[in-house]
Amino acid sequence: MVALKEGDLVACYLTNTETYEELLSWGIVLQVSESLKDLLVLDNSGNICWFPRKRWTKLREEKNKNFTGHL
Repeated sequence: MVALKEGDLVACYLTNTETYEELLSWGIVLQVSESLKDLLVLDNSGNICWFPRKRWTKLREEKNKNFTGHL
């Protein structure tokens, strides 16, 4: 499991038998509780809540992407 820190962009996925993986929400880690293994996350709906660490996956950074002219 990748260690998360404040400022990390995270996503929460739903997995079941009909859908391999579906994005439920995403957010930014505001605080990490090492003792409880919980994360304080600001999600895409504007809610700030504590969640269990295992609920969130850190999104990978893609470096050197050129997005100019692709609007």
